[in-house]
Amino acid sequence: MKTVFNYFEEIMGIPRESGKEEKIANYLINYAKERNLEYYPGKYNTILIKKNNNSDKTIILQAHSDMVCVSNNNYDFDNKGIPFYIDGDYYRSKSTSLGADDGIGLAILLAMLDENDNMPNIEAIITTEEETTMNGATNFDYSNVTGKTLISLDGITEGDIESSSAGMCSIVFNKKVNFEKNNCNCYKLIISGLAGGHSGDDIHKNRLNAIKIANELLNKFNCNIADISFGSKDNVICNEGYVLFTTNKNIEELNIIINSLNYNLTTEDKNLSIELEEINTDKYIKESKDIISFVDNIKSGLIEVYKEDNFPLFSANIGTINLMDNNIEIKYSIRSSDFDLENNYLNELKNISDKYGFEMNVIARKPFFAYKEKSQVRDLLYETYKELYKKDAVIKKVHACMECGILSSKIPNLDICTIAPTISNCHSINECVSISSTERVYKWLKQTLIKYNNI
Repeated sequence: MKTVFNYFEEIMGIPRESGKEEKIANYLINYAKERNLEYYPGKYNTILIKKNNNSDKTIILQAHSDMVCVSNNNYDFDNKGIPFYIDGDYYRSKSTSLGADDGIGLAILLAMLDENDNMPNIEAIITTEEETTMNGATNFDYSNVTGKTLISLDGITEGDIESSSAGMCSIVFNKKVNFEKNNCNCYKLIISGLAGGHSGDDIHKNRLNAIKIANELLNKFNCNIADISFGSKDNVICNEGYVLFTTNKNIEELNIIINSLNYNLTTEDKNLSIELEEINTDKYIKESKDIISFVDNIKSGLIEVYKEDNFPLFSANIGTINLMDNNIEIKYSIRSSDFDLENNYLNELKNISDKYGFEMNVIARKPFFAYKEKSQVRDLLYETYKELYKKDAVIKKVHACMECGILSSKIPNLDICTIAPTISNCHSINECVSISSTERVYKWLKQTLIKYNNI
């Protein structure tokens, strides 16, 4: 029988960038055929694999087959596997992201399907595009899924039992603009050095957003925008960018304003840099005041917390703002574990958009999954981890958006948790996964399934 690591190495040899999962889907189909397992290929290269262990209990295991592809040398992810190596207790890659998120979870799932010792029936849901659109989970055919208990293998820390997650709305604001001839001074404001970070996992850390800093300065400069470019994605706290603006003020006056601002810098943001350059431009945006007021009125950061533990409940993030030809585009996201807060704020955003002449489009809305006071699978995982390793697992809430929200919305009355071995530096060339942690998590999962089967 193949080990988890045999499967992980095979998976790393298969190109599987998010949105390009054809090859890994074929691998999974062949895996099912070789074992005479029931399987159902689906849209977006998803697959359901079912193994009947002649039990009266059924467990659902879930992982996603795609990965984030990052390299420092224009690596050919379409045709090459990951150049992995073993470094002590870790799998690492020589020049690319490793894809342990969620390749190691998928490997655990496949190895568990090979187990025959007192196992429940297993239904393996393997989704795709988790790292981008979550189209796999959203469009999965759940009609052949019978189980009501699910363990997802898409976490990043051993011992965490992730028991809730936020939902997420991705929003794009657009505004057509016109230009006026410029007869004033023009400057380039450059902001850099901020920590940035994940708009879910890091939103409670009070990190500064470069767009909000720039907008505060533009307000005080009494100016007009000529060009602007900040941020990369709606789910990343913006850490750098620039804006060209025109004003009657001279550079000395502007620097006095910049130096008068007193930011409460965290350790991560201590390298904040605000630079000002004199430049030339022949035009500015006529609607600049509306743009500045709009950005000033939309929220960004942690908005509401759970009263009992101050964990993030509701947050927003302005991720990008760019001038493209005659259009200002702003990418924005909100995360929520409360439908009323989410709906009320979406209505508020629509009113603000209308006031300042922006078109608002909600391009994706993904559900949260709420913490359950009673969860059999969570209790089993907790008990089993303590029995095996003589320490407590951590019941964890997550403010990131996870597929579990989609899964729980598609399968009524689902009892669901997420576990995983420890993965560090996800989505980067420094990504690695612990071998010993993987071994412990595999044993943890196996013993939990045996216990579940004998209840």
